[in-house]
Amino acid sequence: MNSDNAHTPLRYPSDLSDEEWAIIEPILNELDPYKTGRPRESNLREILNAIFYLNKTGCPWRYLPKDFPPYNLVNYYYNKWTHGGVLEQINAALRARLRQKQGRNPEPSGAIIDSQSVKGTPESSIESGFDGGKLVKGRKRHIVVDTMGCLLVACVHAANVFDGKAARQVLTRLFMLLQSVKLIWADCGYVGRELFDWVLAEFDCTLEIVKRKKGKKGFHVLPRRWVVERTFAWLGRSRRLSKDYEREPRSSESQVYLASSRLLLRQICNNQIAYE
Repeated sequence: MNSDNAHTPLRYPSDLSDEEWAIIEPILNELDPYKTGRPRESNLREILNAIFYLNKTGCPWRYLPKDFPPYNLVNYYYNKWTHGGVLEQINAALRARLRQKQGRNPEPSGAIIDSQSVKGTPESSIESGFDGGKLVKGRKRHIVVDTMGCLLVACVHAANVFDGKAARQVLTRLFMLLQSVKLIWADCGYVGRELFDWVLAEFDCTLEIVKRKKGKKGFHVLPRRWVVERTFAWLGRSRRLSKDYEREPRSSESQVYLASSRLLLRQICNNQIAYE
């Protein structure tokens, strides 16, 4: 894998600094090793810079600036890492590192689940639907975060799928990645004895519904639930997530993992302001 010289100048705020690249390079080397054939000629740091640029600005692939590698090469690596689960695993490795930096166990014991319905585009017509509650036609992003707000898992599906039904798919993915979670907080969209019993029986985990206080009107902060809402707000700063522009839901999930990974890197390096 090619490495850049020290003190590489940053052209765009989304570019990886030397400190950030030093963190993510060994992770990428482990997840996507190059074992056979001639040495890799592609500069993976520049490939990642281009992908992060697209995620942050929301530009189409063909509109990537010319100082990045050719867009078709960048897209090749993006699709390869998407279907190989590399972007999801990078997010997991960075999350564990941040948790350790904060003096926490790398694997969380508590989590919060929630969903966000987003408008679709002509490109995202596959697996799309209408959310009658939010009056949104498109897809729904389901995420699970830890108590710090760090992304654990993302799952994208049609917007017409009820939260309580989609939760089984989301939580199955969660526990395929880690088994340490013992308590999950959720809103009333996940209420129901059947789901509670299923989570307890399948994963030895408790699903706790955080309800609004009776008689209290208007907006008010709810315990635990505000954490996942804040994460959605953080992710929303990446313009590629303003709508769902992806043909495949799996690509939509990758865009969520990319936005999360970029934020985690900033937090690990104490450099959040530069990316706002």
